[in-house]
Amino acid sequence: MPHPRPHLVPRTQLVERLQRGMDRALTLISAPAGFGKTTLLAKWLAESGLPVAWLSLEAEDNDPTRFLSYLIAALQTLDPQTGTTALALLDTPQPPSSKTVLAVLTNDLVDHGGGDFALVLNDYHVISAESIQRGMTFLLEHLPPQLHLVLATRVDPPLPSARLRAQGELCEIRTADLRFGFAEAGTFLQTVMGLDLEVSAIATLEQRTEGWIAGLQLAALSLQGRADISGFLAAFTGSHRSVLDCLSDEVLARQPAPVQTFLLHTCILDRLSGPLCDAVTEQEGSQAMLGGLERANLFVVALDDERRWYRYHHLFAEVLRSHLQQAEPMLVPVLHRRASTWYEQHELPIEAVQHALAAPDIALAARLIEPIALPVALHGQLSTVLGWMHALPEALVRTRPFLCVSYALLLTVTNQLEAAEARLQEAERNVQEEMAAEQAQIIMGYVLTIRGDIALFSGDIPQGLSLKQQALELLPEAEVIPRAAALVSTIRAYLVSGDVTPASEREVAAVALIGTSDNPFAAVSGICLLARLHVLQGRLRQAATTYAQVVQAVPRPEVLQTAPSSVFYYFGLSDLLREWNDLDAAERHLALGMALVNEILTVEPFLAVLGYTTLARLQQARGNIPAALATLDALGQVAEGQHFAPHLLTQGVAVRAQLELAQGNVAEAIDWADASGLSTEDVDLRYLRESEYLVLVRVRIAQAKDNPASPFLHDALRLLDRLLQDAEPKASMSSVLEILMLRALALQAQGDRTSAPSTLERALVLAEPEGYIRLFVDEGQPVLALLRHAYMRSSTPRIFLFPPLTPMGFWNHSAGASVKCCGCCLKEPPTVRSPAASF
Repeated sequence: MPHPRPHLVPRTQLVERLQRGMDRALTLISAPAGFGKTTLLAKWLAESGLPVAWLSLEAEDNDPTRFLSYLIAALQTLDPQTGTTALALLDTPQPPSSKTVLAVLTNDLVDHGGGDFALVLNDYHVISAESIQRGMTFLLEHLPPQLHLVLATRVDPPLPSARLRAQGELCEIRTADLRFGFAEAGTFLQTVMGLDLEVSAIATLEQRTEGWIAGLQLAALSLQGRADISGFLAAFTGSHRSVLDCLSDEVLARQPAPVQTFLLHTCILDRLSGPLCDAVTEQEGSQAMLGGLERANLFVVALDDERRWYRYHHLFAEVLRSHLQQAEPMLVPVLHRRASTWYEQHELPIEAVQHALAAPDIALAARLIEPIALPVALHGQLSTVLGWMHALPEALVRTRPFLCVSYALLLTVTNQLEAAEARLQEAERNVQEEMAAEQAQIIMGYVLTIRGDIALFSGDIPQGLSLKQQALELLPEAEVIPRAAALVSTIRAYLVSGDVTPASEREVAAVALIGTSDNPFAAVSGICLLARLHVLQGRLRQAATTYAQVVQAVPRPEVLQTAPSSVFYYFGLSDLLREWNDLDAAERHLALGMALVNEILTVEPFLAVLGYTTLARLQQARGNIPAALATLDALGQVAEGQHFAPHLLTQGVAVRAQLELAQGNVAEAIDWADASGLSTEDVDLRYLRESEYLVLVRVRIAQAKDNPASPFLHDALRLLDRLLQDAEPKASMSSVLEILMLRALALQAQGDRTSAPSTLERALVLAEPEGYIRLFVDEGQPVLALLRHAYMRSSTPRIFLFPPLTPMGFWNHSAGASVKCCGCCLKEPPTVRSPAASF
C-alpha cells in the first residue's frame, strides 16, 4: 500500500463514506487518472487501522496465474497460511481457471475466519483477461463475510455492479465525488503546494481544472517562483490532455538540469529504488533524489514505510516517457538494457526479460528467456511465457534449439500439436556437427521427450513410451524437468502391454509418488495410474484404497474438484464404483470429472476414452441406451477433432457395437464386426485392442444363436483361449474374468451344460471377493439363464447380489437398489430386499 504523505487535504466525508461501505460487499472508486483515488484509499486505510491486503496491478498481471499468485501473496501479508492450497493449484503446468482457484481461496478464508479486512486492487482497469473477470465475478458472488473488496479503477469493470447496487451491496465513489471544490482546492494549493494565492486565482484554477487534482498540482508546480500569475492564469485553458501536455512542459522546464535528467532517465521503470536507479542512470545518489522528489510533491509515490521503493504517478510517467522518446530516442534502449542487467544480477529474471523486450534487444531477451521459459511456464505462467515467445522473431527462434524445444513444449501443453512438431523439427535442424556433443545430446533428449508428449496427447501410448524411454537414455541427471516427465510417463507401459504383474506394480509404485512433498497435485496422476493397475489386476478393493491416497495427498478433499490432474481420479474411481453398482456415487464422480474436462485446455485421450465410455456404461446400467449411444457419438466427435490415435477411435466404436448388441440390434453389431478389420484368426492379438476382440466374441456368439454347431462359436472359443493365454501370465485378472464369462456364454450357446456352468462358477469365485457386479449384470438375460442353471446343478449354492430385470430384459436400477439372491431368485422373478451393492 502506498504510504500517505504527511500533508494532505482532509476529505472527511469521503473517508466516512468509505468506512460505512465496509458493511457492503464492494467499494468501487472509479475516476480518470489524476483524481486522487490511490491517495484517498491510502489515507482512509491509514486512519481506520483496518487490516488491508493491497495489490497494485500492472498490464502484465493479465496472466491469470500471475494475477492470482499476487492476489494471494497480498492476502498472505495478513495471514501467511491463507491460500496455500490455491497457490499449490497454480503451481502446475495447466492451472485451473481463475474461478476455480478463487473458489478454493474463498473456502480457505471462510475456514480461517478472523476479523474484518479489506482487499484492495488498485489500477484494476489494466485487467482485461476474461478468465480473471469471471473469477472476480465469482469472488463477489461468494465473498467471505469478513472480506470487503475495494477496486480503484479508471473505468468501470465488467462486474455485476448493477445487481450489487440494487441489493445495497455497492459503495461508489466517482469523479464528481473526487473533484476538489473551491475550499479543497485552496487548501491544496496553499497548504500542500505552499502557494500564497489570491482568492480569485484559486477560483480560476479550480474552475479551469474542474477540480482535477493532477491539473491543480501541475499548475501549482508551474506557478512556483513565477511573478506574472495573472498572465499564466489567462493562458491556462483547454482539455485535461492539453493541460497535461502544457503544464508538464512547464514543470519539467522549471526543474534543475540534474532533476530533469533523472526524471527522464528513470521513467522507463515501473518501480523505482535507489540501487536500480543508480544502475539505470549510471549516477550515484538516486535514493536521496527520490526522497527529494517526494518532498517536492513531484508526482512520486512511496510504496513502503522505509521508502526504499517508489513509483511515478501514472500520468506523469506517461508524459516523461513521451518527452524521453522525443528528446533522446537512441537512449531508450540503452536504459532498458541497463534495467534488464540490474534485474538479472538481482535474480529477478521475469523483470529482466520484460526490459530486454522493451529495449527491444531481442538477442538479450532470447538469452534470458532460454533458461527460465520452462520453469516459469511449468509453474503456471503459460500466458506470460507464450507472450515472450510470440514477441521473438521467428528467424531468431529457429536458430536457437533450446528456445525451439521450450516453445514446442508450451505449444504441446496448449494442444497445438502440429505447431509443436514444427518447432521440434527446427530444433533438430540446429543440432549440427560442430555443436558440442553433450549439448546436442541434451537437445535431442528434449526433442524426444516432447515428441513423446505429442504422441501421448494423440493417444499413441506405445509410440509415446518408446520416445520417452529413448529420451531417458540421452538426458543427463541434471536435466530434472524433462527426465521427471519422461520417467513418470514410462510407468504407463502396462496400459500398452497389459502386463500388471508384481514387477510392473513395483515399478509404478516407485515412480507414482515422485514430487508428492513439493507439490501434491503432481502425484495425483501417478497414484491414479497405480490404482488403475490394481483395477486391471482385478484387485478392486486395493484400487479403492489406492484412490483414497489421492484424497490424503491433497490438502483438503474438496480441492480435488479444482485440480486438472483430478480428471484421472474422478474417471477411474467412477468406473470402479460403477462396477460395484454404486451408480449414484459413480455418476457424481463422473460429473466432477467432466466439469474439469470442460475447463482445461486439453485432456489426455486415454482419459477422455475412459470418461466417456464409463459414462456410456453408466447410462446403460440405468437402462438409458439412447443416452449411452449419444455419449459415444460425442466421444467420436472429440476423438476425430483432436486426432486421437486409431486404436482409441476404434475402442469407442466397439463399445457402441456392444450396446447395440445389448439392445438386440444384432445386424448393426455384425456391420461393426465386418468393418472393424478384426478376425478371430488374427495372429497379433495386441492388448490395446483386447476390448474390441471381446466385443467381436459377443457378436460371434449372437450370430450363432439357436445354432450350437455354428463355426462362429468354435472361432470365438479359440480366440478366447488365446486371449486367456495372454492375460493369465500378465496377472490381468480383470481380463481373465471377462474372458471366462464370455467363454461360459459361448459354451452355453454350444449346448455344453457341463463346462459352461463350471466356467462361469470359476469366474464368480474369482470375482466375489472383489465385489464385481456390473461385469456380469450388463450381459443381461444370457448370464441370468446360465446362473439359474449353475444354481440348480450346484450342491453348495453361493449368495450373489443382482438387481431385478425390467420387462425389456435390462437390469433395473431405479432408486439404485439391488437384491440378494440366494437361490429362489434364480427360479422366480427376484424382489428387492436390501440396498447392498456388493457380493
